Amino acid sequence: MRSAISRYTKGKVFVVIDAANLESSVKDLGWWVDYVKLCELFDGGNLYGIRFYCVHHNTENQDKFFVFLKHHGYTLVTKPLKIIKQADIEAGDIRKANFDVEIAVDAISMMEEFATFILFSGDSDFNYLLKELKKSGKRIIVISTRNRTAKELVQTADQYIDLVSVKDLIQRKS
Repeated sequence: MRSAISRYTKGKVFVVIDAANLESSVKDLGWWVDYVKLCELFDGGNLYGIRFYCVHHNTENQDKFFVFLKHHGYTLVTKPLKIIKQADIEAGDIRKANFDVEIAVDAISMMEEFATFILFSGDSDFNYLLKELKKSGKRIIVISTRNRTAKELVQTADQYIDLVSVKDLIQRKS
């Protein structure tokens, strides 16, 4: 594991990627993630698991991407996009694909297997989960961009890492 993150970890590491949150964060910054490099950040033998939570659109390109991720050690948790029709046509449809419950259930059910929980998301909904993991002695690391990370997560985490600070380690080159 590279020292940029490994200095903040202890024991087995469980990495959770809220794909929609991560992808929109890096898109705002004008770059893309190289998922091989991202996984290699945690290749020092202490990786318990790395999970990628993402909407499944059933496209050929996305299916190829999912095969690629699996080949590189990721466990995928996917579900279809839910479209909620609105009575008011002008309001437009509501598109939902939230993975908060899946992430929380997975983290709690696997809690005995890891010592460090790394969350790639800034969503404040995860604060309750992080507090519960800390009560059980887990080390918490949150990685996201400053403008997309809830202050509660920064306060609860043992370590907050701004995504910009690991850009050189995980950026996809053109």
